Amino acid sequence: MRVLERQRDEILFQNLLGQGHEGRIADFLARRLSKAVSPEQLDRPSLADIPDPSAIPDMARAVQRMVRAIVDRERVIFAVDHDMDGQASAAVLWSAFVDYFDVDPSLISVVTSHRLTEGYGITDAVADRIIASNASLIISADKGSSDEKRIQRIAASGKDVVVTDHHEVPAEGPPTSAYACVNPARKDSSYDPFVCGAGVAFLTAAKVRSELMAQGKRPKIKSLLGLTDYVAVATVADCVALRPDRSIVNRALIRSGLQLINQESRPCWQAFRANLKQEGPISSQTIAFSLAPAVASAGRLDWAETGFRFLVARSFSEANKQWAVLASENEERKRIEREIRSIAVASAEKQTGSSASLVLIERGHSGVHGITASRLVERFGKPAAVFSCKGSGARTIDGDVLEGNADIITGSFRSVDGLNIRDALQRVHERNPGMLISFGGHAGAAGATLDRAAFERFEAEFNEAVRVLTDARVFEPEVWTDGSLPDADLNIDSADSFSALDPWGKDFPQPTFKGRFQVQQCRSMGDGSHWRLVLLSGTEIVEAVWFAATAPGGDAPVQEGDEIETAYQLSINTYRGRRKLQIQIVWAQAIDLA
Repeated sequence: MRVLERQRDEILFQNLLGQGHEGRIADFLARRLSKAVSPEQLDRPSLADIPDPSAIPDMARAVQRMVRAIVDRERVIFAVDHDMDGQASAAVLWSAFVDYFDVDPSLISVVTSHRLTEGYGITDAVADRIIASNASLIISADKGSSDEKRIQRIAASGKDVVVTDHHEVPAEGPPTSAYACVNPARKDSSYDPFVCGAGVAFLTAAKVRSELMAQGKRPKIKSLLGLTDYVAVATVADCVALRPDRSIVNRALIRSGLQLINQESRPCWQAFRANLKQEGPISSQTIAFSLAPAVASAGRLDWAETGFRFLVARSFSEANKQWAVLASENEERKRIEREIRSIAVASAEKQTGSSASLVLIERGHSGVHGITASRLVERFGKPAAVFSCKGSGARTIDGDVLEGNADIITGSFRSVDGLNIRDALQRVHERNPGMLISFGGHAGAAGATLDRAAFERFEAEFNEAVRVLTDARVFEPEVWTDGSLPDADLNIDSADSFSALDPWGKDFPQPTFKGRFQVQQCRSMGDGSHWRLVLLSGTEIVEAVWFAATAPGGDAPVQEGDEIETAYQLSINTYRGRRKLQIQIVWAQAIDLA
């Protein structure tokens, strides 16, 4: 493990101090940002600062078509992805049309692909269902930019397709058969390219609202800001940019949405809170680790509609019922993930000298590919992908598990800083036309489908692509820190100061500090893989937790009396209304004092 420290930009540090940031916050930001942001932008990002989404190409054309469908009472299909972002996108569009635009819900259908048997995007199976329907307008959300062939089929059947998406657009450009393609990631877009799928759906719906009122078709429509809760959970879950100098749009939407969630503005949030084993406010981390995995679990194992039904539930009892299903599915997902991860790690350990960890588990489970690939990135420090036979792990109506299509494999990819993983797939595609049946994604995550017989050749080509795009970089596990925190700042006030900077995400992770402590106590908890410690720093006694420090039932990772070097995060433990500081260890090792 390589422990690295982000270096402070001294000029930026002085600028931040001059703007009124307290010293510890200015120090932290000067290690993270490329330009100064005001305390107001950081602590209170305003929805008023969100730029006009008219700057997104095709927005006006998409809005006019959607307004016509609403006014003429056309049948509409929302075609969405099966993850958290996709289901939240469906909730945004459904609620906007039904609750705000007064559209009869019987005119609307939601179509989601089955992750295991159909894969990502507007697949042929999805296109078949759409073509067989009597809908005249199809609105995609969180997918569609890479689906020209299927969109062409749908358009040829007499239906219009409006794509709303945020994934990177293929080199050949947006789908030409679509009526419109609203995607801020388009090369001809000047808008914030980091908005997630639900965010694009929300911005589009906001312009539809304005146009409906401008035309006098709906004289008065309440503000759509009540939908930012859906956008918030999707933005956190989809690992898009949250750095304050990079995407004020995302931070403003999350702040607004978290306020609604903590106000329990919907039955789904009431049910979530009732089942949450945590006191204190719901934060972006609560969303990332407790809500999003559960909502996405249904789509990982089977059809994703349970997540959508939970989000749009009209009563607490209905939301609680759907949450119980999601919680059960999530436990099953965890069990499957543990099994797949064990196999994937064993396979990846043999791939010494490779630029990427590519694992094929023929009878695997594509519902946990992405999660498992992320764990491989954490463990080995290099980009990773996990493949299995298409449909492997899917369940029949009787609950039997299918082996999948032995001739076709699908994989999920996760990247590291400095590598756009979709660019790596694009390079493989350009050098080997026809090798990839399909692929898509963005810088940090992607997916691909190919013939099983081509896997070994693909593995070599992908490793070469990574090597070229990273200048033959040598990968190893890394932990980045924000320097040391003085003993005087090792307190709950510091934890509160830093938590005020929430939301945290992929490009703006929680502050991580390096420190040296003496172990006073160390005892296991839970299944024996997690450990609770009491540490001494100078004269300060600090409680700490270290999750997944060992295998279940394993030996203690450190001994009482050890001097340890750590990378840790500040947190607040709330119990029966009482708050106290608790640090969370990310990495630690005993120091040899001999």
